[in-house]
Amino acid sequence: MLWACILVPQLALDAVLRRLPDPDPPLALVEGPAQLRSLHAVNAAAAGAGLKPGMRLSAAHALLADVRTVDYDAQAEAHWHRFLAAWAYRHSSLVSRQWPRAIVLEARASFRLFGPWPRFERRLRDELDALGFRHRIALAPTPRAARVLAGLRDGFAVTSPAALQPLLGTVPVRRAALPGDAGE
Repeated sequence: MLWACILVPQLALDAVLRRLPDPDPPLALVEGPAQLRSLHAVNAAAAGAGLKPGMRLSAAHALLADVRTVDYDAQAEAHWHRFLAAWAYRHSSLVSRQWPRAIVLEARASFRLFGPWPRFERRLRDELDALGFRHRIALAPTPRAARVLAGLRDGFAVTSPAALQPLLGTVPVRRAALPGDAGE
């Protein structure tokens, strides 16, 4: 088996941006109680002005007074995660959404329908672009390896376990998509 991981690192933000008539002006998703609001995610225009996730809203307004804010909605993010998993079933009968902001699907069986990996990958990218979701895609012999590779670099494709082992040996534990306390 070969597994493709589609990582959607800005899923909550993309879900908001795809509904806006003009997604280019500075925008930030905010969370937290009223007096302690902080930025959950920011679009490119807001990032260009120095805003970043984790920043207090008051500091963000000091840097960029006209930033538009939208409340971060975890339920909406979960909805779009499920949506992308359902979309992935168009391409594979084995799909998982076990990691936040990521979908993994068994890809090798899909090569018969969609062509070799480069063509199949292009199809996935084109459809995700049309849906309005920024993404990173990687291919590996196991779902977790595909997830790790997608987190490291977009477009990674490793098809043999022998080639995968030395590569994974260099991955820091914090980047390995392990459960939260695994690196302790």
